[in-house]
Amino acid sequence: MPKIIDKDVKKMEILHVAMRVFARKGVVKTKMIDIATAAGIGKGTIYEYFSSKEDIFKNAFVFFFQNLENSIQHVLSRTEDPVEQLNLLMETSVESILHGEEGFAEIMMDFWAEGVRNKDREVLDVVDLKGIYASYRKVIKKIIDNGIKQGVFREMDSTIVASILIGALDGIMLQWILDRKAMNIRKGYQVLLKSMLEGIKL
Repeated sequence: MPKIIDKDVKKMEILHVAMRVFARKGVVKTKMIDIATAAGIGKGTIYEYFSSKEDIFKNAFVFFFQNLENSIQHVLSRTEDPVEQLNLLMETSVESILHGEEGFAEIMMDFWAEGVRNKDREVLDVVDLKGIYASYRKVIKKIIDNGIKQGVFREMDSTIVASILIGALDGIMLQWILDRKAMNIRKGYQVLLKSMLEGIKL
């Protein structure tokens, strides 16, 4: 009897292999045949699951951030304390960067930077940073708004504060990616959150 293949499982296997290849060779230099070879399948087979290298990355992107979003929602459900929620959100985000799929943060930056360099709209559209920022901003804004209602945080424009926090998070991550020895990323985020809380708490 022919072997029955679970296509969803096989697709995820290819995604995991692709991320390892992207991490090793860089997104730009990686070819579909490189991923197929690493996955132990023919080049034709990989096209049964993905139409292009960009399609593979898009699927990995969605998978990574869906997992991160689910993890954040799970930890936030543990408490109604807005200070603790911000701590948990920050901690979950940092751990996803440190222990995420095959250095996904660096791979994403590499992919996005290539799109900027070549002014490639197709590449830039694959990495939906606008959507990610909007989702993150919404979660942080909700925490801050709840903190204001609870009398924990002072009155403020929660959208702007959420945007500033995201910008600072990105800045720390970028510096860490460029030079791992420049700072301890966990301590960097702890200092950031402590400084922000000192400014917004009543």
